[in-house]
Amino acid sequence: MSSQITKITAALADSEQRRVAEQESMSETVQQIKEQVMNLARRPTTSAPDDTDDESDDDDYVEPTP
Repeated sequence: MSSQITKITAALADSEQRRVAEQESMSETVQQIKEQVMNLARRPTTSAPDDTDDESDDDDYVEPTP
């Protein structure tokens, strides 16, 4: 019986260590995501680029065929 208790206690300790390590890893990931979001929020917004090509816009439209 005491060997079973020892095994269960060891398994519980191992499980707790894995849980703590996973929680720390998740906390680091969340922190990285927060930093990335804050960096995106600080960036100036840009507008869509102007259509500055020299080609005529006539080819952008197709007339219906009779």
